[in-house]
Amino acid sequence: MRLAALLALLCALCLAAPARAADPATVAVGYIPVGDCLQLYVAEAEGYFAAEGLAVKGLAMKGGAVIAPAVEGGEVAIGWSNTVSIILAHARGFDFAFLAPGAEGKIGSNDVHALLVPAGSAVASVKDLAGKTVAINTLGNINEAAMRALAEKAGLAPEAVRLVEVPFPDMTTALAKGSVAAALAIEPFVTDATSRGAARILDPSPHAAFGDPYLIGAWFAKKSWIDSHPKEAAAFARAVAKASAFIAAQPQKARDILAGRTRLSPELAAKIALPRFPEALDPAALQGVIDVCARFRLLEMPFPAAELLDVPGR
Repeated sequence: MRLAALLALLCALCLAAPARAADPATVAVGYIPVGDCLQLYVAEAEGYFAAEGLAVKGLAMKGGAVIAPAVEGGEVAIGWSNTVSIILAHARGFDFAFLAPGAEGKIGSNDVHALLVPAGSAVASVKDLAGKTVAINTLGNINEAAMRALAEKAGLAPEAVRLVEVPFPDMTTALAKGSVAAALAIEPFVTDATSRGAARILDPSPHAAFGDPYLIGAWFAKKSWIDSHPKEAAAFARAVAKASAFIAAQPQKARDILAGRTRLSPELAAKIALPRFPEALDPAALQGVIDVCARFRLLEMPFPAAELLDVPGR
């Protein structure tokens, strides 16, 4: 009788004990330590990943040229990349797709790129760059397509401007030395160079040909990983969407988080232009980039933006 009572008590205690929460799923994410990846910093700082049951392991990398192979090889499950790199990878048969919104450019309010020339340059318009050298960070990416479109708009042949690769942090020095006539730079380097009088803006919206808004870059993964990890993929997308809503609602706090996660001073973080961070992927914002890539032969032929979107169920 005493044994039966003891067993009953143990059963009651087991039933009354709260169920142990499942361990968070670890997801490795490759990112670039710049403002375009602000969603990641906010989601970590505000606990959105943890709330979704994720333990995100962020790996800072130099750019899409490093992140894409890391995603392909399984070193990271999710990565951030500019859209053109993923568009071109898709055309070559890679199994990549965007699963969560990233950064959008919008003319006049969210221009994070600008075409710069030295402060004392005689160049007055893009047409004056015919036969001259312009710095972009990487050939075959979104900035090459942008420069080709700018040349065409100015009445030049797309190849009339010579493009060379110069890392973003080195562009102001290249302008000062005269090794390039112009540079397609990104924040914070645009604000830093212009505020110091080292450069002036020749074109404040060099990516306008892609549309308004246009998708600068976003979070991507292999479709096979999304299919085999639907819960983790959906949880990541929800956390990113929450971060986008936070950035829109509390921009100053978001900039404080940005300064804390990058080498930006609080003063510079407060002044730079930031992209727009949508809460959902917009196919139209991606289609314009695809079409421009095809027009300037970075891509053999355009394809529907839906082919590159694999938004997991929420």
